[in-house]
Amino acid sequence: MNITKITGYKTTIPLKESFGYFTASLTHLPYVCVVLETDEELIGVGEAALAWDVTGETQAGALACIDLARPMLAGSSIETIEDVKKIIEQVSIALYANTALKTGIESALLDILGQHLHLPIHAILGGKEKEYVILQRTFSFEEIASDKIVLAKDAYARGARTFKYKVGKNWKKELDVIYDVRSMYPDITITLDANQAWDTVELARNFLEKVEGANISWIEQPLHAPDIEGLALLRHQCSIPVMADESCHTLRDLKILQSLNAIDLVNLKLAKCGGLFELVRMIDFCEVHAIRYALGDMLHSSIGTAYNLHAATLGNFATYDLTLPDRIRDDYGEGLMFEDYRAYIPKSPGLGARPKNKMFI
Repeated sequence: MNITKITGYKTTIPLKESFGYFTASLTHLPYVCVVLETDEELIGVGEAALAWDVTGETQAGALACIDLARPMLAGSSIETIEDVKKIIEQVSIALYANTALKTGIESALLDILGQHLHLPIHAILGGKEKEYVILQRTFSFEEIASDKIVLAKDAYARGARTFKYKVGKNWKKELDVIYDVRSMYPDITITLDANQAWDTVELARNFLEKVEGANISWIEQPLHAPDIEGLALLRHQCSIPVMADESCHTLRDLKILQSLNAIDLVNLKLAKCGGLFELVRMIDFCEVHAIRYALGDMLHSSIGTAYNLHAATLGNFATYDLTLPDRIRDDYGEGLMFEDYRAYIPKSPGLGARPKNKMFI
C-alpha cells in the first residue's frame, strides 16, 4: 500500500466563546487538516493544531511545509508501524520543529495503517485498555471574570473533579475565585496555569504565597519558557509543585529540565512534541525519573481530540486536559462519544473520527 496524494486544507475553527490566557485570546483556531490517500483507496486524516505563541507555526507556514514534505511522502509504503516511524524520521530530519504539522502527518499515517490492519491507533501502539477518561475543566480568563459559581457547579455536576484556572491577569479576581471554589468543593483538585505570566521568580512567588491556603496541586508554567533556571529556583522556594508546559516541547527539553531539578511535573502535548512516537519516549523518561505528567492539548476539533484520546491510553497521566466539543462552534469532525466530562476512547479502525465535509475525504 503506497501513498498517492498529500493535501493540506485550511481549517479555521470558530470557538463558541473567546478563550483567553496570558499570551493570547482565541476566538478561532487557525489550523490545517492533513489528508493522505493511498492506492488502496484508504484515506487518513490528521489535525495540525498550529499555535504561533507556543510552536511558532502558522497556517501559511504549515501549508508551505506540506509542499516540502510531499516528495518524502509520495510513493511511501505503509504496511507496518515501522514504515510509519521511518517516514516520520525522514520528515523530521528535513523539517526542523513544525511539531504540530508533524503530529497531523503522523495522525494521517497511523489512521491509514489502522484502517489497513483493522485496529484503532492505540491498539497498534500497545495502549492500555480504557473505555473512557475523565477530562478536567479548564477556566479561561473570560470564564473567571464571569459567574464563577454557575460554571463551577455545572462542571462539578457533570463529573469534572480537576479544575484548572488560568492566572496572571487579575490577581484579586483570580484569588477570590480560587478560594471560593475551594470552599465550595474541598474534594476537587485545583491547578493553576500562568502561561508564562510572570517576569521574575519574585513575582511568581508573591502570587503563589497568597494562594497556598487553597490546597493547589501544582502551578503550570509560571515563568517565561526559556527561564529554566528560574523554574528551578522557584521550585525550591515555593511549596506548590511546579509544572512545565511551554518550557518543554520534546524529550531533549525534558532531559534539560530534569537535569536542573526544575520541575515536579510536565504537561505533554502532541502538538508540542511532534506526535505519539515522541510522546511515548517522553512518558518512558518520566516514568524512569519519577516525573508526573499530564496530557494536554491546544483546543481541537474532533479530529485532533481523537488523536489525543489515543494518546490517553499510553501512560499514567495525572490529568486529561483535552477539548470538549462544547467549546467548538463549528466542528468539522465527527465520530467521538462524550458523556459530560467522560470522553470515550475511539474503538473503530484507525483514528476513529472523520471529517464531515466531503471536501476533505
